[in-house]
Amino acid sequence: MATKIISNNPYSLFDYWQKLVTHSFLIKVLAKRELKVKYSRTLIGLGWVVLQPIIVVVIYTLFFNNLIKLDTENIPYPLFVISGLVLWYLFTGIVSKCSYALVESGDLIQKVSFPRIIILIAKSIPVIIECFVLLILVLIVLVFTNHTSNAYAITAFFYFLQVTILSFSIGIICSIVVLKYRDLIHAIPFAINFGIWLTPVFYSTVIVPDNYKNLYRFANPLAIAMEGLRAGLFQSKGISGGSWVLFLITLICLFIAFFIFTKFEKRITEKL
Repeated sequence: MATKIISNNPYSLFDYWQKLVTHSFLIKVLAKRELKVKYSRTLIGLGWVVLQPIIVVVIYTLFFNNLIKLDTENIPYPLFVISGLVLWYLFTGIVSKCSYALVESGDLIQKVSFPRIIILIAKSIPVIIECFVLLILVLIVLVFTNHTSNAYAITAFFYFLQVTILSFSIGIICSIVVLKYRDLIHAIPFAINFGIWLTPVFYSTVIVPDNYKNLYRFANPLAIAMEGLRAGLFQSKGISGGSWVLFLITLICLFIAFFIFTKFEKRITEKL
């Protein structure tokens, strides 16, 4: 019989990856449970994925387009907003779900042994599915309304992946920090609600003074992703060099966040 060694030493990345592969079936189980809990006993189910953005677009259009007349670079305002909301919902959904995932799953963590990052992945998958469905619907609408019909529209999937990686990286770090500083449970929703005003969801970056545009994009990587998404959908532009650099940075951030999580994992239970 093989001897099982129990140690408090942090996992190596290779050992942790092996454990993750072994327990990967849990991702499907937990993600499926998340979707069932969210949409059980609802009348329209996944229809909320479409209904909520439509309501937001109508409100923004009535206020910002009709009253303030924002410059959207010749993009119809409803389409301008909905394209930004896809990435905004993706970012905020993943960060929010991951931030509270370990705290909310405390009972499961204390009873069952498995790689804890599975909880974060399972919490993120429903958000990714919902936003991906919304993205496909947006692309279909754009094609049928003749607002995009070029091959550059496929770049939307690149920016979707980029924001997914960025969001999950931030979510991993937030999940760890929240365990130690529970004040963040209240601070994160506030930061997210305030963050939309600093992100070009309902306005274009053309309103940002030229002297501050680079600083603005550096401080808010979502701005680069949203600009790139709209450039591909509406202006027949490919992926910019800055977007490729940002994609590389997000991959590095994901690796760093994953590494930090593996080193912290064995202390999660005591922090709960």
